[in-house]
Amino acid sequence: MTTRYEPMPIGGITFKSDSNTGGSVPASFDAFLYKPVDPGQLKLMIKLRINLRPSPPKYPGQLDADGKLFLTSPWVGPDWQQFITAAAKQADMWNNKFWLLPPPTFSEFDRVFDTFPGQAYRPTIRCELDVDFNATDDAHRTIDVANLDKNFLRVHSPGTPPHAMTFRSHAFLYDSLDGVPVLDPFGKGPGQPPIRYTIAHEIGHALGLGHIGTILKTPACVYAMAAADGGFDNQHPLTQGGRNSFACYGMNQGIDVAGNIMGLGANFTVDNALPWLWAIGSIRRRNWEQWRAVTSDPGPGIWVKT
Repeated sequence: MTTRYEPMPIGGITFKSDSNTGGSVPASFDAFLYKPVDPGQLKLMIKLRINLRPSPPKYPGQLDADGKLFLTSPWVGPDWQQFITAAAKQADMWNNKFWLLPPPTFSEFDRVFDTFPGQAYRPTIRCELDVDFNATDDAHRTIDVANLDKNFLRVHSPGTPPHAMTFRSHAFLYDSLDGVPVLDPFGKGPGQPPIRYTIAHEIGHALGLGHIGTILKTPACVYAMAAADGGFDNQHPLTQGGRNSFACYGMNQGIDVAGNIMGLGANFTVDNALPWLWAIGSIRRRNWEQWRAVTSDPGPGIWVKT
């Protein structure tokens, strides 16, 4: 049964992150908390407005994040609409992934029953994401999309078609192949190499998340960031780029790290729920670390002692 929610939120904020601390990156989004019409889970909706723009061809070409030059082509209507559809599908990957459990001291929405003295039913919170890729006014982020000329793309190996890793995109520049998931050759570890979804990964950055190594503070990533601060990160290909290095993507650190959506894969963990934790902490004016994120539906509520 679909839960119905009141049309007006019971709280909302515009969240801004201006630093690279704690696994975050500079970003902003809006968040709103909704109460159900009937008893049930609350809903915490993050709304992200992105102005996704088809980039015209550039002469002599478009530089990617690594400074490599690529020839581009004009966008045509069907191709652009197909890209928008693929982008929306990858953004939707963030839905049905996280739920929040309120802290023991949060009783604002408790339901008390006479038949259960000394107990209260405390609603849980469902996390949702709504991305508007057609936002032209007051967008949180503007992103250009280059239409790569496939006739001039180099491939990684003979017989391998061009894919999303041919051109290295970044937070403010996508390419026309980013809508296609790819088997990532860099994510090998215990288990199978992960499937990589570039746009879903970049959505995480738009929500304020850094790479998985910065979130988990993995030793390899911490070293890469220190090397960048000291100016010697380019001495090894894994550390080059500091917080944007392959070390911070989780390369060679096992599937549990490399396979994360903010690494080289498509897996979601509670570590990726940070934007919703930041949001609920701001909306209800309490330390977000008092809330707990889970990756399986805990049901509409939990019983607590009063």
